[in-house]
Amino acid sequence: MRILIYVAVAALAVTTVLSEETAKAESKVEEKSVEKKQEKRGLLGLGYGYSYDGGYDIGSGGHIGLDLGGGYGGGYGGGYGGYGGYGGGSISGGYIDGGHHDHHHVKTVTVVKNVPVPYPVEKHVPYPVEKPVPVPVKVPVPQPYPVEKHVPYPVKVFVKVPVHVPQPYPVEKKVPYPVHVPVDRPVPVKVYVPQPYPVEKHIHVPVKVPVPQPYPVEKPVPVPVKIPVHVPQPYPVEKLVPYPVKVPVDRPIHVPVPKPYPVHIEKPVPYPVEKPVPYPVKVPVDRPYPVPVEKPVPVAVKVPVPQPYPVEKPVPYPVERPVPVAIKIPVDRPYPVHIEKPVPYPVEKPVPYPVKVPVAIPVHHEHHDHGISGGYISGGYEGGDYGYGHHH
Repeated sequence: MRILIYVAVAALAVTTVLSEETAKAESKVEEKSVEKKQEKRGLLGLGYGYSYDGGYDIGSGGHIGLDLGGGYGGGYGGGYGGYGGYGGGSISGGYIDGGHHDHHHVKTVTVVKNVPVPYPVEKHVPYPVEKPVPVPVKVPVPQPYPVEKHVPYPVKVFVKVPVHVPQPYPVEKKVPYPVHVPVDRPVPVKVYVPQPYPVEKHIHVPVKVPVPQPYPVEKPVPVPVKIPVHVPQPYPVEKLVPYPVKVPVDRPIHVPVPKPYPVHIEKPVPYPVEKPVPYPVKVPVDRPYPVPVEKPVPVAVKVPVPQPYPVEKPVPYPVERPVPVAIKIPVDRPYPVHIEKPVPYPVEKPVPYPVKVPVAIPVHHEHHDHGISGGYISGGYEGGDYGYGHHH
């Protein structure tokens, strides 16, 4: 902070001292600007990161200003500094140069070559990012809400217990054997069949039905019949007059309607499918080599032939075949043949009917002063006496 204050004070002092020389400096600058500048431009101001001035120029156009640089005497450090030797003060190295610079300075040109160095370049590739969006889904909850309570209950669990099996294991084999079952002999039952056996034959008897001639045919003839209908005068006419009828309707009942819910739909995505394409493949084959193949060789086999050789020759012979021939049999004149026909005759059939049989029933006599007596005789109720005395 102190350094800046000192610099500001020094700059004010220099400006006051050199205010008189400003006019002279401006005239000289105008003369120099008229002359064509033939000097070559240095390479320090061509965009290589350097400038003509190595520090900061404070002033107007470099004629009256302050050059802050790190060069020698303020002239080299500030560069040309807008021709800072003409009335400009340079502060470098901690002292103030009060005026004229040495114009016999050495011009240094530094050439900086940029060597291209490969560096990684990150390319931003946009890709879709799926962001889950919460969708409120209403789940219908019944009211009142049912609560399931788990009630423990005993469960039978079968435990396997080892059972001793004798070795060797006995095997029972059932052998069938015949069992004699006593069956009674069939009892003959005689069925009574009358002899001769009656045969009932139904004989149709023609029944004559009297039919009148000519036959009367009844034909209904419609006859108009007038039925008097009483009609009141004047005729009453009923006219329907609509009137509003209020129908009591309960309050609307809220019916939960299920809202649509997201359903995942599978969309087929094309993907490459490898299809085998046949192409000829040359298989290297060695030179052909001989392969032995068994060929059948004809061998002469001697077959014994009997001598002399029997020869079977078919000889035709006559065969008798029966041929049906129509033969006429002489028949005499027809003669009557008696055929016995069964004639129905009455047959008495026993018909059961009830027959009263007299049964003897004993009669008991009882003597009482005041009593009732009765008796049964020959299967019937004869009577009883009611009296006040004894019964004879």
